[in-house]
Amino acid sequence: MNSAAERLARIYVWWQDPPVTLADPGKLLRQILRLGRPEDYVAAVEIWGEAAMRQALADAHPGEIDPKSEHFWRLRFGLPRSGKDDMRAASRAEGA
Repeated sequence: MNSAAERLARIYVWWQDPPVTLADPGKLLRQILRLGRPEDYVAAVEIWGEAAMRQALADAHPGEIDPKSEHFWRLRFGLPRSGKDDMRAASRAEGA
């Protein structure tokens, strides 16, 4: 097992054993997108690749990634805005 991957699994998905986390790293990658330090994001990209990070973002369930982080990563990856972004913008416009 990759020691860097194991370290990330222990930090970001502390509630389960690293081998379980690393068998399906999507949750780990979403935790890094949500909570990660820049150096941990770089390490994750080196291990799994940017395509896996994009896929983790695309596969996120509601609430897994906070709105600010999701917005940032969508911009960073060049992905379209989510429907949630449109709803928040409409809500702000109605309240103005």
